[in-house]
Amino acid sequence: MIATSTSQPTPSVTTEQGAITATPLSPGTVEWYRARGERWLREHATVTWERPSRGLQVFGLGTATRRIGARGEGLREARAAIEELLAGLWESPAGAPAPMVFLSASFDPGNPLRDPAWDAFGGWQVLLPAITIVRRGEAWSGVACAGDFPAGPAEETAPLEEQTGANLGSAIAEAVGEIRAGQYQKVVLAGSRVVPVGPAAPADILARLVAAFPTTCIFSIRAGGWTWLGASPEPLAGVQDGRLELVSLAGSRRRGRDAAEDAALEAELLASEKERWEHRLVVEAIRQEVGELAEGLEIPGAPTVMKLANIQHLYTPIAGRLAPGASLLDVVERLHPTPAVGGWPRDAALDAIRRLERMDRGWYAGPVGWVDPSGNGEFVVGLRTALVGGGRARLYAGAGIVADSTPAGELEEIETKLDALRGVINR
Repeated sequence: MIATSTSQPTPSVTTEQGAITATPLSPGTVEWYRARGERWLREHATVTWERPSRGLQVFGLGTATRRIGARGEGLREARAAIEELLAGLWESPAGAPAPMVFLSASFDPGNPLRDPAWDAFGGWQVLLPAITIVRRGEAWSGVACAGDFPAGPAEETAPLEEQTGANLGSAIAEAVGEIRAGQYQKVVLAGSRVVPVGPAAPADILARLVAAFPTTCIFSIRAGGWTWLGASPEPLAGVQDGRLELVSLAGSRRRGRDAAEDAALEAELLASEKERWEHRLVVEAIRQEVGELAEGLEIPGAPTVMKLANIQHLYTPIAGRLAPGASLLDVVERLHPTPAVGGWPRDAALDAIRRLERMDRGWYAGPVGWVDPSGNGEFVVGLRTALVGGGRARLYAGAGIVADSTPAGELEEIETKLDALRGVINR
């Protein structure tokens, strides 16, 4: 029986006329992988995508094809590569799981700073796994594409070093001055911290993230001995059968130590003119950027509050239908970077980030997601992320700076966000 074998099954895959053919895995082969367990799947995966609250787990094993863009390239070049790959990808038969092509890109390819820790990832990557195992609820399925397999656990690499970035307090104060002078309306400034990982492997960290943040999107991508992983609370865009779903997530408070304090902080967040103005900026940017790509956008008149383990955000869900001829990739390219992670106006905010932040974000706050040959897919913003390698992890977090911001308040917000991952890794 294949389920009791200790060797990995070899699925039958074919290529025709240079295209990659996706072939459904047999129930016995799917059972073999399911029986390895979640930790084994995470440990051997090149890419993972998990939505615990939806009962969704995706484990991409091995590589059918991986295309890597040079540093200095970004989403535009990645989009050309993924569209070319999708055009040559033969879909699975009706009823079988569709092959998923993953795409991730740097936040700002125009940033002249280059952190060598991100070199293995490049400016962007388009990745089609050789084997994709999918769990939806209690149902498991799988699809195979021609490629190199198996993948092993991540190899060791050199320890991460601290980045020499800006003094964030001074950078925030300078940004506030520029905003009050009318140079731009908002900018998001970020910082990073390096922490020891101890005996925890990336697979262990991912399991902890799933347990700690079940309402987020937990993802990972492995390249050259490094693992980039995160638990993003912020969807960028998703499409299913032509229906487009977007989210505005901006404005935050920490969680309270008890129910009474938590409710008070929620009320404070909802009443804050500063936070609501920052949130409206994101909603209006989505309306402006996506309006011509969507029909019948549904936008609630006021935000609600999304509560995560250690932070709560103002939240507005937005939905509509893709306009004829528009695609999920059109929407992602138009939206990135949103005011929630870059600022507004976009070009002026990016210039301020390069001047004031003085670090290479790499893929932090960049788009990460997947799309299938039918145009369905999902992208999130690469937030609450860590770059893991050599027994250490570099954590990233930022805060939106507006005219009413104070360095102390924004630094507290950044530390609260860093704690979300720091607490999981150091547990």
